[in-house]
Amino acid sequence: MHVEIAKLMDTSVNRCSFPRIPVSCAGIELLTIWEVRALADYGVGGEGARHDSHVRIAKGGQNCVALRTVAGRGELKSGGHVLEAGTGSLVLFDFRTLESYRTLGESWDFWWFEFRPVEPLRLPMLSLVAAPLLDREAEQCRTVFESLRSENLADRCAANAGLQSLLHHWWAGAGGQNEAAESRHAAAVRRLIDTMHREPERALTLTEMAALAGMSVSSLRAAFRESTGSSPSSVRNSLRLAHAYERLRPGTRTVAEVAAELGFCDPFHFSKAFKSEFGFPPSRLSKM
Repeated sequence: MHVEIAKLMDTSVNRCSFPRIPVSCAGIELLTIWEVRALADYGVGGEGARHDSHVRIAKGGQNCVALRTVAGRGELKSGGHVLEAGTGSLVLFDFRTLESYRTLGESWDFWWFEFRPVEPLRLPMLSLVAAPLLDREAEQCRTVFESLRSENLADRCAANAGLQSLLHHWWAGAGGQNEAAESRHAAAVRRLIDTMHREPERALTLTEMAALAGMSVSSLRAAFRESTGSSPSSVRNSLRLAHAYERLRPGTRTVAEVAAELGFCDPFHFSKAFKSEFGFPPSRLSKM
């Protein structure tokens, strides 16, 4: 998987799934899945891993990662923290701060899910969560894996929902802490994201978003980073582009029409943002 730290490594299984066009639904945007069964000399550097993800998906390498260990042990270094992942553990971390990860002992079998949250996560970042393996967990993970690379939009949405379900059950298996009340700031972030979903045409400055959330601009930035791993403006822009994709997909609208509806200053800037988000220009979907 990805790029080695020091020397060529051997892995018994090392396969990746990613969508041709990512879709945002079920509160997340699932970007890549790796199934890895690594041997003793396996080790990957963070910079190489980010590059490898970006090669596959335009937005890859800058999102959240859920790493689920199903057998063996591994070490993860991220953001100055060193975590030892054993069988039945779950770790969520920011891909941008990843330094390295490697096998400890003879082997390490794990699933790697890179995704972008579009709603606040009720899960801790950079904490080892011990969650017993689920019945039929391997089957569920492989179903999500296959669904993600489907050409069918409904299948890709099902992959997102499948990961959300797995995260919920893993966290519930660790003690049901996901049922704890949200913090005041997390609840405000969730309400603001709901507003962005309902009103994608609405022009919102950072100051206006902070006022709607009832907090300062600096607190809003910090709350979004903690809850979603992204900035308020980045989340809003991605949601607007997801709406743009759905409006263009039937092939009956022009790029200029949709750009104007969603508040982009002109079709050029809209097309540039769209291509950065989805990896291809909006003209591929629009009415010519």
